[in-house]
Amino acid sequence: MSESNVANLAKTLQQTDGLERDFSQMFSSLRDTIEKEYLLKIRSAANQEKAIAVEHPPREVTLLRALSAFTDENGKRQIDQMTRGLLFLHSIQNVQKGLSDVSAAGNLLEARSSDSPSDTSQPSARSAQMAGLFLLLALADQF
Repeated sequence: MSESNVANLAKTLQQTDGLERDFSQMFSSLRDTIEKEYLLKIRSAANQEKAIAVEHPPREVTLLRALSAFTDENGKRQIDQMTRGLLFLHSIQNVQKGLSDVSAAGNLLEARSSDSPSDTSQPSARSAQMAGLFLLLALADQF
């Protein structure tokens, strides 16, 4: 009877079509979950940061936009590039301010042990830093 079990198991393991299909479905599901649960949220936060920077630009951007009316097409392209760069830097400063606000609230100094239950209402130092990093990477793609 043990030969029968071994033979049946060997036949099952030999058929890789179902296994390949199962792995393909698992990877597809994982990719969709990561996209929905993480990447969309990161992109949305980056869009919000960019919108804030565009709606409330620094003085330098306002000055460059005013000067743009007095330049030729090449000058306008250069001013547009400088404007995008300054808006990107302004967004980076806003993200850094957000990180320092979390730090000022004392959340970054909290020590967590593996024994205590995880408090997801207050971000840990590592998660706040990772959020800032991901946000900066998404912002780089926006500008």
